[in-house]
Amino acid sequence: MIEHPLMQKFVAALTVLLISLIVGQLVKWILSTVFKRIFSATKTTLDDRILQVIRPKVITISAIIGFYIGLKIIRGGLEAGDITYNHIVDYLEVGLYLFLVFVIARLVSRIIETTFEWYTDEVSQKTHSNITATIAPMMKKVVDLVLFLIAFMIILDHFGVNIGSLLLSLGVGSLAVALAAQETVANMIAGFVILIDQPFRVGDRIKLPSGEEGDVTQIGLRSTHILNYDNNLVVVPNSELVKNRLINYSFPEDSIRVLIEVKVAYGTDIENARAILLKLAGDNIDIISDPAPFVFFMEFAESGVLLRLSARTSHFDKKFEIETSLREQIYKEFAKAGIEIPLPKRVVYTQELDEIQTDKKK
Repeated sequence: MIEHPLMQKFVAALTVLLISLIVGQLVKWILSTVFKRIFSATKTTLDDRILQVIRPKVITISAIIGFYIGLKIIRGGLEAGDITYNHIVDYLEVGLYLFLVFVIARLVSRIIETTFEWYTDEVSQKTHSNITATIAPMMKKVVDLVLFLIAFMIILDHFGVNIGSLLLSLGVGSLAVALAAQETVANMIAGFVILIDQPFRVGDRIKLPSGEEGDVTQIGLRSTHILNYDNNLVVVPNSELVKNRLINYSFPEDSIRVLIEVKVAYGTDIENARAILLKLAGDNIDIISDPAPFVFFMEFAESGVLLRLSARTSHFDKKFEIETSLREQIYKEFAKAGIEIPLPKRVVYTQELDEIQTDKKK
């Protein structure tokens, strides 16, 4: 039998730690069996998602709690003169407390994010939109920031820091920071305006006032990321997107117009050329039939008649590929049908110039 008081405390602490691990394993087993069966029988998938988030953290949290209680027990066996051991226990308690707050804050963050993702997924399925990819990244940052501040306040309160006076100081300081960083604050507010108003979403193809075009890859707190056709990332401050006009090729629907202009020589059978253009558009699997493709007689150009094929495709991201394919097919079919695609011509008369030069020689 152990008679030394400190060793008895160590044994008691190890016993508490072992019991906490057993309890944690038991709770995890209950979650994996009983609750999993119950949640799988419900209509919603939210409870299943939350269960998947909580289950891996059970053992970690129970171990931290058991270790923390064990340190409290060991402290009870230490004498006031054991300064070194008391300091070691103090540091371990502080480290465990900080780690526990971090784990719980991270767990709460994942639960909130999972709930939000579930809700946005439900909305996306009903509205056939990509709201999850649009809102989720920014909301994740906001949730993490808020939980970090809450965890920070809890830690300060645990160590006896006066939170009231700190908040007052932060309020005055934040006013000064806001005045010094007006542009950053304006961009953040504009980011929330974009999320609420949704002039564009992640995955949409937009055209900026500068003429640049690309696909939206991320809407952040300060800026929006756009991937252009050269596969380069264009970062635009949110305030500029809110203040200026832009074109969204993907909204309210994904269809976009495909335009092909081609000249045919004077004397060409226009109806035959029109029939070829309409057939090529109709045979293209990426061209939609409603509205139907149409060929316009645009003008009597300098070297021929200008025709314009107008059609629509539901794949806005394939617009250039479709136009390229149609131009190649038009060139081949016109060549087969004997339809001439005229080139600009210039006729130069040199008779008068020759006569002038002859007169000068005389």
